[in-house]
Amino acid sequence: MAPGMTKRPEPMPLYDWAMAFASLWISGGILYDSWHHYHETIETFFEPGHAMLYAGLLAAYVFTGITIAINRRRGFATRDALPRGYEATAIGLGVFLIGGVLDMIKHSLWGFEEAFNALVSPPHLVIGAGMFLVIAGVIGSGFARRPRTLIGQLPMLAATASMMELVHWGMQFIFESEAEKMNAMLPLGGHPHDTLTLVTLQYYKQAIGLMAVIVQSLLIAGFGLFLARRIGVARGGYVLLFTIGNIFIAGEQSTTPAQFFAVLIASVLAGACADAFAITPASPEWRVLAFAFCTPAVYWAAMLALLAATMGGLWWTPDIISGSVIYAGLTGALLTMLGGRTADSDRPRA
Repeated sequence: MAPGMTKRPEPMPLYDWAMAFASLWISGGILYDSWHHYHETIETFFEPGHAMLYAGLLAAYVFTGITIAINRRRGFATRDALPRGYEATAIGLGVFLIGGVLDMIKHSLWGFEEAFNALVSPPHLVIGAGMFLVIAGVIGSGFARRPRTLIGQLPMLAATASMMELVHWGMQFIFESEAEKMNAMLPLGGHPHDTLTLVTLQYYKQAIGLMAVIVQSLLIAGFGLFLARRIGVARGGYVLLFTIGNIFIAGEQSTTPAQFFAVLIASVLAGACADAFAITPASPEWRVLAFAFCTPAVYWAAMLALLAATMGGLWWTPDIISGSVIYAGLTGALLTMLGGRTADSDRPRA
């Protein structure tokens, strides 16, 4: 290493952009693969979703290899050749590759998983862990560079949205509330046992719908707070985060255009709400609390209103509809309180 040279290279914006692109490629690929398993009857490892996923991985390898070669020529040792913030990326690329090989072997020996088996398959979880580590490098670089403009923050925002999509992939079974009238419980016969069955199924279906509201509110508030507590997101950044962070799962889950666009419009409105608070690490606690309450509440209020307007109404009662929106806000507020205080509240008072 040359005299005076730091342990690792400073963040490289071009590498950030390249890896952000690869992150979206990878997360889009895994959700396209999930869509393929739902909609195609022929199962094979060599299908478009897998091709897209592993092409994204190959792109990440190529971008990383080029960056290492450039920094080696500048005098850095191979183990220190990735820029600051990317310490986990090399590990993630290795973990991802191991998971892919295990997945191919598993498919070759025991066939393809179905439904929940595919979601919790160990090779798939290894692949997901590798993706998280790869994507974390772009976010870490963003925190190291601390850009203030929206253009400068775009790689970090895209990578964070990709990470949000990966969580959606792991929890896709609880993405939609199924509050639309098309998902209503149909009346059974007049037999008392039929009535009991209907009431029981209706209760559990409503409970699962409320659980979807809670889980998605945790993701919206959680990813919003993750950035808000570390960097001041530029105006428009949250709109991009939530829109990109929901678009792949919306495409994978939606059965009609109305469902797809309901997710996108609700994401834009929730992002606009989050942007309006202009949260920074120094924001007072009450403002962060309001941000965490209002953002998921706006998302679900908009989502349910749009579904009601475009899907023939909702089968939930007014109590469940309004209560779900309040649940969404309270979930975000609780996450804020459990996550500790902001930088501003940690400062000594005069």
